[in-house]
Amino acid sequence: MKKFALVFTVLLLIFKTASAQNATLQVTLTNSTATSYHIWLPDVALNYDYLKKGTFDVPLSGSKPVLYVFKLTGPQFAYIMCNNSDANNAKRINYIMYLSPGDNISFKADFKGKDNGITVTGKGSKNNQPLLSALDEGNVQSLYGDTLPNRIIAFVNSYEANFKTSLDKYVALYKPSDDFIKNEKINIKYDAVYRYFDFKENNKYDIQPAYARNESKWKAIQDSLFNTIKLNNDDALTSISYAMLLRTFLGREKERLWRECYENPETFYKQWYNTDVTTGKKLFDDDEQNLLQEKVINHYFTNRSAEYLYALLFDKALGEHNPKNIVAIFDGFKQKYPQSKYINWFGPAIDTIRQIEKRVLSADMVFVANNGTRLNTMEELLALAKGKTVLLDMWGTWCGPCRNEIHDNGPAIKAYFKGKGLDYFYVANRDLEHEVEWKKLIAYFDMKGTHILANDALSNDIMTKVKSGGFPTYIIIKKDGTYELSKSGYPMNRDVLIKQLEAALAQ
Repeated sequence: MKKFALVFTVLLLIFKTASAQNATLQVTLTNSTATSYHIWLPDVALNYDYLKKGTFDVPLSGSKPVLYVFKLTGPQFAYIMCNNSDANNAKRINYIMYLSPGDNISFKADFKGKDNGITVTGKGSKNNQPLLSALDEGNVQSLYGDTLPNRIIAFVNSYEANFKTSLDKYVALYKPSDDFIKNEKINIKYDAVYRYFDFKENNKYDIQPAYARNESKWKAIQDSLFNTIKLNNDDALTSISYAMLLRTFLGREKERLWRECYENPETFYKQWYNTDVTTGKKLFDDDEQNLLQEKVINHYFTNRSAEYLYALLFDKALGEHNPKNIVAIFDGFKQKYPQSKYINWFGPAIDTIRQIEKRVLSADMVFVANNGTRLNTMEELLALAKGKTVLLDMWGTWCGPCRNEIHDNGPAIKAYFKGKGLDYFYVANRDLEHEVEWKKLIAYFDMKGTHILANDALSNDIMTKVKSGGFPTYIIIKKDGTYELSKSGYPMNRDVLIKQLEAALAQ
């Protein structure tokens, strides 16, 4: 009997420990036409969320309560988003939750009630009352186009002051947990830095001449804000604003280094590649994305912050179907972080890349004489396509959207038109210095067809004549030598392109 009691006690303890790692959320919506609500986990959902770990929909059934269980290893922020499916009744919910292991929260909303009639009860509810979720974030969109940083920094400072006031009021009213208060204070600390930095980096592309004149003013404010925080801070990883800052920083620092390599090549290659300009440029040109991002991570970050940024790197590479060096980077990551959850997350996808990279060029991958580098005009290309119906793909090895379309739509289009007389031309643009990578990707994506490595004259002539300004561009060439631009758009509406191709084949 004592043995049974001991076993029962141990099992009960295990059950309680396991249960404590979960948080339950019961959602009830009334007077709503929504058929689902959306959950976004900002510290789990990476930029592309290629593996769909942090963003998903939960089905609703009228006004019946719907239970969702979160598996947690610690506190975590979550966004609940829900829109009425009725366009004439455009009510919506955008609510921030703070979930901790063991929480059992009931969230109710009435779309006919004031402020959507939101009530939050149950264990953990003191951390999830509406006051902070209702904090007005203002309309930052109206500030885009500003050539000076005066209004955006005033906006950021005002929001930070309101955030602090609201948190003080919240603490006095609801007596939330200590870890909630700690994390909200971290959010406040990093929020101003993230908001300003993100706005500045987006806005500068719309005001390029004015930004160049006023860059010192924009950068002075940025530097003063960054001086108030630790960029490398494991303790802040639960914070939404810190996670968002890291995402933005990794991409924007990479872009800054792209510019620096041209403006200060000797300094750039010495600092980042520890070599001279000639040797460093070859290394840089070989991989301006994945390896450069790894250098940024290792230069600024350590421990869990670096681990999280590696996850962003893998997510982006997978999301853009960019296999360059990613297997080697992942293998190095496993040695640095052998217990990381990201090994199980990304391992299967990386192993798939490992296998696909073994593909080699086949006889169905035809290369024009001299790789097509001596073609200069659209007419010369049309001569190669004489008497054929051709889908011409203007792409580049460096172009993420191009790789996405080739991966997502190429096999399906070829399967649909198999045996129907459609030919495929692939013109790689701005890739004269990437011949090795060009051929590797042709094998990697199994791009059966005719391949041309375009010089600038050919690229410019084709894009001018079809009146297109970006990549990928798809062109349908008909048997009589006429051609038309695809109407499929981006991301590609495959059905539209198929109909155009069928019409061309019918002629």
